[in-house]
Amino acid sequence: MLRLSAFAVLTGVILVSSIDRCAAEGPAVTAVEVPGQLGVRVGGEPFAVFNVGPGLAKPYVFPLRAPGGHVVNAVAPFDHKHHKGIWVGVEHVNGVNFWGGKYQQQDAVDATPNAERIANKSIAATANANGSLTVKMVNDWQGEAGKPVLVETTDVTIFPNRLMVYDIRLTAAAEPVQFQDTKEGFLAIRVAPTMNAKTGGVIVNASGDVGEENCWGKPSPWVDYSGPVDGKVAGVALFDHPQNVRPSRYHVRAYGLFSISPFGEKVYSKGQSPEVPLTLKPGESFQVKYGLFAHTGDAKAGKVAEAHAQFVEWTK
Repeated sequence: MLRLSAFAVLTGVILVSSIDRCAAEGPAVTAVEVPGQLGVRVGGEPFAVFNVGPGLAKPYVFPLRAPGGHVVNAVAPFDHKHHKGIWVGVEHVNGVNFWGGKYQQQDAVDATPNAERIANKSIAATANANGSLTVKMVNDWQGEAGKPVLVETTDVTIFPNRLMVYDIRLTAAAEPVQFQDTKEGFLAIRVAPTMNAKTGGVIVNASGDVGEENCWGKPSPWVDYSGPVDGKVAGVALFDHPQNVRPSRYHVRAYGLFSISPFGEKVYSKGQSPEVPLTLKPGESFQVKYGLFAHTGDAKAGKVAEAHAQFVEWTK
């Protein structure tokens, strides 16, 4: 199997050793499952809900809460109906739009197979000995007549400090798959309306660059988006992993879209880098690993740089 990632294969001993370092970071992460949803709590407090029901165009996470219960994301805002909480998707996969196509714009969909749909096939949560929790999802990215173009296997490990580690693997199904150059992808969150940079929110990256114009399209170890929620400042950060196939770039907008993607070298660099399309043969896969961190305060108060260092250390 093709693995377009430099991640080493971890033995069980190494995996346990690496994540046990965070055991003292906070209370246990737990989950409760009901049909179509899996709710996650940190120390008994609501944190996140995975929505995977048959009437959805794609799985998504909403709400996502920073400490104190503040909801830091939005679902299906009027200006971009396909922006749903936290989601995974990308435009231009074998000519199918798994980002913002017509099917993705709907609030509710027919449960029958349909092109452009990302259909959840299974979801399960496993508690880890150190107090973290791993949510495993398998999703079919459906093409014409609802036939899978890709099979997505995503493991989301949630730590007591509200760090979510997304380990995403996409595998070509029966036909070759090509990912074309696009800015529309890949792991994304739509931040809460009051947080967006048009109404007082702040976008900042690891180099200290501030604002959409200085952070959009650039590679960076992390980017943070913070702003007022319920009269307090809260934020969410996205983390790139140094062992991914290439440095990812950020599609971060003042109106509230915030995503990280390994695709789009040409469009993100405004033509300075060549297009780097990716083609998978049937059965071949590529894998990336990202972090998503919900916090109180701005990037400095929320200790985003420290959380990114933990993310890298815990996922070696």
